[in-house]
Amino acid sequence: MPFPRVTLSAEGGAMTSPKGSQPSKGKFLKPEREEVKKVNKAITVAIALIMTALAFTTISPRASADPTILYVDDDSVQCPNAGYATIQSAVDAANNLDTIIVCAGTYSESVSVVGFSSLAIRAEGSALPQKSVVVNPQPQGFTSGFYVLSDGVRIEGFEIKNTNFGIWFEGSNNKFSNNYIHDITSTIYWWDGGVGISLWDMNGGSNYNMITNNVIQDIERTGILLDVAWTDGGTGINTGNTVNNNKISGTPWGAIEILNAEYTSVNQNELEACGDWGIALLNAEQAIDSSSNSMAHNSIAHCSGSWGVGVLVYAWAGSATSNDIHHNSIEDIQGAWFDVGIWIMGDYNTIHHNSVKETPSQYRDSGTGNVDFKNSWN
Repeated sequence: MPFPRVTLSAEGGAMTSPKGSQPSKGKFLKPEREEVKKVNKAITVAIALIMTALAFTTISPRASADPTILYVDDDSVQCPNAGYATIQSAVDAANNLDTIIVCAGTYSESVSVVGFSSLAIRAEGSALPQKSVVVNPQPQGFTSGFYVLSDGVRIEGFEIKNTNFGIWFEGSNNKFSNNYIHDITSTIYWWDGGVGISLWDMNGGSNYNMITNNVIQDIERTGILLDVAWTDGGTGINTGNTVNNNKISGTPWGAIEILNAEYTSVNQNELEACGDWGIALLNAEQAIDSSSNSMAHNSIAHCSGSWGVGVLVYAWAGSATSNDIHHNSIEDIQGAWFDVGIWIMGDYNTIHHNSVKETPSQYRDSGTGNVDFKNSWN
């Protein structure tokens, strides 16, 4: 679930000119508790119903047998001996350790991958961004190109478009790579889509996933979102995930957004036209410390949404400590509310060897004990 977009408010009345201000923790953009509880209750019920339905359809223990390769071809032209015409039918027939090879074609389906501990789904050849295998669900209400509720799943080489989520997943040790995800839309609520690749774990514990070498563009909200179902007093956290070497552009709500995380690597991404922020590390639960994360060697340019921040570390609740922000190149950050290259609203973080230029406010420290050195503030 994305970080909420709510009306700016402060004690005593509306904030009329937030640009350049430094709001205090606990007041800044925090939604009303009752509103949050109602929203989260509705979301939790909805997700529970989805998972319950899947449990009685596709969820079953996947037997581990000798590895098998299953071929899919929508028209039996490219792969005339393929045993399956849809990706979903091959997934339903697969067992752990199998590989599904999808031949060239357009597949108008939303694929559910549930209950696995090891499965590879690969599109045949073609380089980014042009792809010969297209997953095109055409959203009807609430859809994703791939819905993954599994561990150890690899999804590689697909073009995914015209859906609410390119890939929506929960689980550990998954890898999503070399996909071209674009034209992703939402419906009417801020939690229901418009995300290229989304991790939303009900309780935290989706760990050691890799999101790498994807091209993500023209997304209605956020490029990559790693989140937990946050509530007041919650304790969920995701550990050791990797978001590396992705190219993301055209994301009004931000390119990469991570909530409640530790030991997460966000490195060597190219982020352009990134809306609210290039990279945001947020903490939304009082009992959590989003710590020991790395944001390094990223290129961030032209963020011009409401926020206007290149790299944001924000402990909205709880804390954000011991994070390492280094060797990032940031330029032309011009938001409606703020225009800050790097903004730290956490404590005891390290900021070094970054370059910020063509941005009115290069660095803002709103925490305690943060250390910055050898940065270039132009």
